[in-house]
Amino acid sequence: MNDTQPHKRSALDKGKALLGSRALRITLASLAALFLLFGALGYFWLPGFAKAKLETLLTEEFARPVSVDKIEISPYALSLTVRGFSVGQKGVQPGQHAGKGPDAELFGFDSLFVDLSTSSMARGIPVVSKVALVGPRLHLARTKDGRLNVSDLLDKWLAGPSSPTPEFSVSDITIRGGAVTFNDTLLGARHELAELNLGIPFIANTSGTVESSVEPTFSAKVNGSPLNLAGAVKPFAPGKDASLDIDISDFDLMRVMRYAPSDLPLALESGRMAAQLKVSFAKPEGTNAAVRLSGTAELDGLAARLPRAQGQPLRLRLDKAALKLDEATLAGVLRCGLSLSGASLSTPTAKEPLLGFGRLDVSGISVTSAGRKAEVAELRLDKPYGRVRRQQDKGLDIVAALEGLGQGTAPAPKATAKPTPKPAGKTTAKPTGKTPSPWAWSVGRVVVSGGGLHYADDSLGQRIRPLEVRELAISVAPLASAGQTPSTVSVSARINDRGTLKLDGNVRREPQVKADLALDMSHVDLVALQGFASTELHALLTRGEVSLKGALSADGPKASFTGDAALVDFSVLDKVNSADLLRWRSVTVSRINLGTEPLRIDIGEIAASNFFVRLLLTSQGRLNLNDVLRKEEDEQRQAQATEATSGAKPAPAVEAAPPAVATAKPTAKPTGPAPQIRVGRIVLAHGGINFTDRFVKPNYTANLTDLSGRIGELKAGRLTDIALRGKVDGTGLLDISGKADPLGEQLNLDLHAKATGIEMAGFSPYSGRYVGYVIEKGKLSVDLRYLVKDGQLEAQNNVFLDQLTFGKKVESPDALSIPVGLVVALLKNSRGEIDIDLPIKGSLDDPEFSVGGVIVKVLMNLITKAVTSPFTLLASLFGGGEELSYVAFEPGRDDLTPEAQKHLETLAKALRDRTGLKLEIAGAADPAREEDGLKRARLETRVKTQKATELARQGKTTGGVADITLTQEEYAKYLERVYKASDVKKPRNIVGLAKSIPVEQMEALLLADMQTPQGAMERLARNRSVAVQSWLVETGGVEQARVFLLAPRVGVEPPKGAPAGGRVDFSLR
Repeated sequence: MNDTQPHKRSALDKGKALLGSRALRITLASLAALFLLFGALGYFWLPGFAKAKLETLLTEEFARPVSVDKIEISPYALSLTVRGFSVGQKGVQPGQHAGKGPDAELFGFDSLFVDLSTSSMARGIPVVSKVALVGPRLHLARTKDGRLNVSDLLDKWLAGPSSPTPEFSVSDITIRGGAVTFNDTLLGARHELAELNLGIPFIANTSGTVESSVEPTFSAKVNGSPLNLAGAVKPFAPGKDASLDIDISDFDLMRVMRYAPSDLPLALESGRMAAQLKVSFAKPEGTNAAVRLSGTAELDGLAARLPRAQGQPLRLRLDKAALKLDEATLAGVLRCGLSLSGASLSTPTAKEPLLGFGRLDVSGISVTSAGRKAEVAELRLDKPYGRVRRQQDKGLDIVAALEGLGQGTAPAPKATAKPTPKPAGKTTAKPTGKTPSPWAWSVGRVVVSGGGLHYADDSLGQRIRPLEVRELAISVAPLASAGQTPSTVSVSARINDRGTLKLDGNVRREPQVKADLALDMSHVDLVALQGFASTELHALLTRGEVSLKGALSADGPKASFTGDAALVDFSVLDKVNSADLLRWRSVTVSRINLGTEPLRIDIGEIAASNFFVRLLLTSQGRLNLNDVLRKEEDEQRQAQATEATSGAKPAPAVEAAPPAVATAKPTAKPTGPAPQIRVGRIVLAHGGINFTDRFVKPNYTANLTDLSGRIGELKAGRLTDIALRGKVDGTGLLDISGKADPLGEQLNLDLHAKATGIEMAGFSPYSGRYVGYVIEKGKLSVDLRYLVKDGQLEAQNNVFLDQLTFGKKVESPDALSIPVGLVVALLKNSRGEIDIDLPIKGSLDDPEFSVGGVIVKVLMNLITKAVTSPFTLLASLFGGGEELSYVAFEPGRDDLTPEAQKHLETLAKALRDRTGLKLEIAGAADPAREEDGLKRARLETRVKTQKATELARQGKTTGGVADITLTQEEYAKYLERVYKASDVKKPRNIVGLAKSIPVEQMEALLLADMQTPQGAMERLARNRSVAVQSWLVETGGVEQARVFLLAPRVGVEPPKGAPAGGRVDFSLR
């Protein structure tokens, strides 16, 4: 310790010596003075000088007033604080801007603190240890001409020369409490960036720091929505690597929608966004820049209007949309997932949306633009739904709603920015000469679950039960633009209360569509779907279900279906006439085999049970089937009709002219093979047909019930057996049997249809209207035989009426002017039966040929003949070809010849069979033609009298004169006696005696001398009628009470068709 003390003492001595040096003291004093002067100037003089100089220079630079409240300088700490800095808006007077708001102030801050590091002097570059900016304010605005309020400054600064950035180093940069406002006068919008905070730990471009990352942090509220940014960047490194984390939440999209293009297909009404994104940037030297984006983004409460070309816009709502972005690059690579929930599309007036879904998830999205390839791992749609309504104009409301979608114009902002001028010169890109390959896309699996559809039809004029599809599930996997790979398809759903649908199988789209599907559809209600047939059918389906089960297949243009079908519980209403039209309990179609290329229809069996058909003739004379199938013009015509037309009466059917037949133009026969059609058999059970005629008053109704039977195999070129049976009005029997080939090139059939025991009292409405009498009783039987072969028809129509009896007379203007009683009496036999045969022949190829028309024509001919030529009708009915309306007599005679008796035999036969007929007999004589005959008859009588006298002398019985016969010799003998006994002037001989002369001369002399007594012709006519009456009663067996004698007709013209001369005319009553 003693050794060290000398050394310490020595050092102190040297220090005292140095301080005691005068030069050193002066130097230290000078430095102290300079230090004090530096502090004094820095603290007291420099802030004021700097403030004034700064305001002057910046006012000139900005061309705006600049003011600074205070500048504080710490010369020893090398720090600077600027307080109350403010730059006024252009045109604002100095001193009138600081703290005056955005209208007066452009930029300002509360304070700026800068701490300069002492190493700056040593390194020769600015090295700042800290920069702290508090309360910065920037007030931007866009004027109506589209320029910013700082555009002049930007133009000035951007126009200046660029120079390399000098080296610097700044640490600990902070901005707190900043705010930026943007007042867009052009669009009438205002935006605010509030609570702005920025932190940059370090930034420098010195040689040792260019590879160091700058990691800034930023936070603010954009229009009230929090925004946070954080990242890392190498701003001065050659590689320019950077990354940025973006976190924004609850951002109101409506604040920026004013800046969206005006031609967007939608107009946003509400929506908020949140996003957590990461942006990475890298540009190694010698390569292109690479940008990569990842993260998540969400939209909440999205509502938009979709403008249309016509009508009000649609409304789109989306509860939430989420995008999970795995990767997105400038190189055209996108990998992401998408999720949408609570989507709906509706019209402004709709109570419920048209379309929507609960959730849509699209996962595994991968898009590569370079390879033009897009892939989706899975698309899953949960609870999709749709509400479709068929409107009164027969259009679907959803089609009308979506029509013109996107063609409307979204509401424009209050003002429109001036369009950016296009650069001069041609803007059309030059063709590359190479057509890009089409995009290739694929979806691994498409899944739809919990789907639903509500379909209602308002076009039918009344409410019907809608179609409700529930629990719809669809699965398709995979699905791709290259359709060579088959897709497995599965569809299932519930329809209304008990309907089900299931479809499973495989589908391939290329090189041509190929499908193999199993279909199972059960108890599907068809009521709601009937509107699609209402344009052709004016009927209302009130009930009906369809079931279909089988296999569907397709291979290009070829398609086929095999399976079974059933239509159950059908009921169809005739809307025009408000009556049942058609119903059945079940119609089953079994063993269906349908195909195309060529067309093939093969059905094993069609079975219908408990079916009912109503045929109705309306009060206007129209068949209800015509109303159901009527065309649009018929519908318009009926709409204009009134109840008064129900009194209109068409001409009776028997007087109607044959319908005009339009000559059809020949049509070209279809090429290719004829369709192959086959039906194994048709079975009918418990059917019924009701016919109601409202045209006649009172109305007529007939019922065909218990209709059952079967039709055998229907196939072109094959006659099939037909057997049908039923009842008519519960008592009459119907039986149809035979064979037919309805599918052949030409119709071929051999049918026998028979209906027996049909009560005729129900036909009184017709007999009253067209005949003028009601029917009290009678039974109708019809026996029809139709043979069609090679286009030729041969038919026998036998109508049998038993005990037809007319009752009271009915006044009807439509009644036929015919003697009804006579017609019936002519046709009805002694047993009260009317048996009519109506044979028909004709060619079905003749367009003028009509079976119904021929039947009417034949029947009318029969009635006409009964009225105008009843005796001709009787002759035809009873096998006589002669005319029975008269009996001819030899001139002057009243005895019946054998030929006359033959006529009377036919007439008597007819009268015996037609007990309702009464016969009137009128004898006729013609003096002009019969006087000579009458004289000859009298002469013959005188001759026969001579013989009778001689026989009486001989005691022989002769009977009446009319019974005496004469031989030629006897005639000459007794004629001579008459001649000699007469007073006629006789030729004499030379001696004066009467000469013997020939018979002819004697007859001539006697006839010339004979005078016709008065009334002889009347007696002749009377004797003739009596002779005929006597023969009919005594020989013909006709009742005396039915034969009436009329007054003789002498010199009267004969009836049409009767010969002149002696005869007896007949008439019937």
